Amino acid sequence: MKKRFLKYLSPILITLFIQSCSLDETIYDRPTPGTITTEGDITALIVGMYARFNDPGMFKFQGHIMLTACADDFFSNSGSEYGPYAQRLFTPANTASMWNGLYLTIVNANELIDVLDNMPKLSESFRNRAYGEAYFIRAFCYYYLVRLYGGVPLRITPTRVDSDFYLPRAPLAQTYEQIFSDFKKASELLPVKSAIPIAELGRASKGAAQAMLAQAYLTYGDQLLQKGQDATEYFTNAVVYADSVINSNEYVLLDNYADLFDIGKETLAYNEVIFGIRFQTDPTNRAQPAAGSEYALRFNAPNTHFVSANGNNQNGDGTYRIMHWFADYYRSGDYVDADSVEFDYRYESGLWVQATGPQSRTYYIYPAVVPAGAGNYTIATPLCRKYIDPTGKDQRNHGNDFFIIRLAEVYYIKAEALNELYGPTSEALAAFNRVRQRARTANGTPRSVPADLTPATAGTKENFRMKIFDDRGLELVGEGQRWFDLVRMPSPLGNNVTMYEYQFLHRLNNKLSGYPTYSTFTSNYPSYNNTTKTWTPRHGVHVYALNVSVPKFLLFPIPTSELILNKNFGSQNTGWGN
Repeated sequence: MKKRFLKYLSPILITLFIQSCSLDETIYDRPTPGTITTEGDITALIVGMYARFNDPGMFKFQGHIMLTACADDFFSNSGSEYGPYAQRLFTPANTASMWNGLYLTIVNANELIDVLDNMPKLSESFRNRAYGEAYFIRAFCYYYLVRLYGGVPLRITPTRVDSDFYLPRAPLAQTYEQIFSDFKKASELLPVKSAIPIAELGRASKGAAQAMLAQAYLTYGDQLLQKGQDATEYFTNAVVYADSVINSNEYVLLDNYADLFDIGKETLAYNEVIFGIRFQTDPTNRAQPAAGSEYALRFNAPNTHFVSANGNNQNGDGTYRIMHWFADYYRSGDYVDADSVEFDYRYESGLWVQATGPQSRTYYIYPAVVPAGAGNYTIATPLCRKYIDPTGKDQRNHGNDFFIIRLAEVYYIKAEALNELYGPTSEALAAFNRVRQRARTANGTPRSVPADLTPATAGTKENFRMKIFDDRGLELVGEGQRWFDLVRMPSPLGNNVTMYEYQFLHRLNNKLSGYPTYSTFTSNYPSYNNTTKTWTPRHGVHVYALNVSVPKFLLFPIPTSELILNKNFGSQNTGWGN
């Protein structure tokens, strides 16, 4: 049973303007000795930090839209909050929720560090872990901020009434140095995963700090590479910390990839999941205010039914739909055998192939073929099937977690960093192939695809980089990594051209040879001909996804509220106005 992370209201009271107050009234701007007195009180502060990640403005809803709707693998025809991102029409007025949530969490982390500095009567192990979690959370928040928005103001001291609220944005290098420093401190202070009780899954471990460090070093190395600067130190550090996680033997790749996303085996999944945002069905609230997640609603569609614990059918609303080109791509090349019979197991575990809909009808989902004699029931858009929870209370209140980083990605990080340093060496290929080997085991019946890469099939550094990009796309689909991969990774067009530009402005715009001709559409999805057993058209790209420019869309705009309130912030991100 998951332990619910209850929200904790920070004891900080910042009073900027006080009306009708007695002149001799005492206003406290920091925790008093009577407020935080025990280890239990500090634990409440820690639990509160994690709980903020579940907020609708962050990973439950609005922040999740930013991570999912703006890449090249998903699209959405939904309106309201989804429309501006899916149609690439968002503005600085749309991006405040995630920004505010991350900074409020940083405020909590800074306050916790200050509390620990002033509480000498704590056991050493408890104190070390508490400090470690504060540093981890602060680094985690700044890491998301810097990747989404670029260099940001660094607030690393407790917020008081006399604090400087008008900090300028820090340079990119300084922001990353703060992130590296905090993650390193966390890795030195946090316990290993095996020392953390099952009831505390979701709280940071040494492995989580090291895995995030490996990813952060790789990301910053890519940033330098794009600018033509030497990134050797950062790629080397990425390998060091990836090896620290791999060689710790604290994590394993699950034998069955599908088990990662089985809600009944979620505790088992944390043998591979190194850090995740924890959700559980909330028995006291409904819909958006509930502590549960809403991924089951957003990723599934009306005809992908699954039976709930009380016997009722639940289904999704199709908010997020996988682009047709993406589904087609992973039914070709490395991901299908020569007879087009056997596909990469990750495809049928991560994407719907068929589903049971109303009246127990079997629906076949693009680009699947309806078998002879079967009812001609189809769903014209590919769908992600990683988030199913028959025990959910209501559509926006499920227990599916959001995985931030898994051991599989750590292998990819190692392979990619080694490739940037030395090309596709045997060590880099071994790390990459370790994930493919798990993919081939399927559900206990070995498959022939995807085959291991050899020096001959890996080819050049640039070719192997694309292989890593492609494999990450399938392995991590729906897990919030694709947009980050697009904007950070150099492309085959040169180190100074990102995968984002390569995909949106060249490949999916039919400006590159060697790829299928991509069809653009809005809501005119492919139709299925039951006689010829074909979908027309194929390789579709949602037209709104191509409504981008570079460098504008490599960062999200700074929220309008920050630019208005912080007179010293500095300039808006390129392309987003003043």
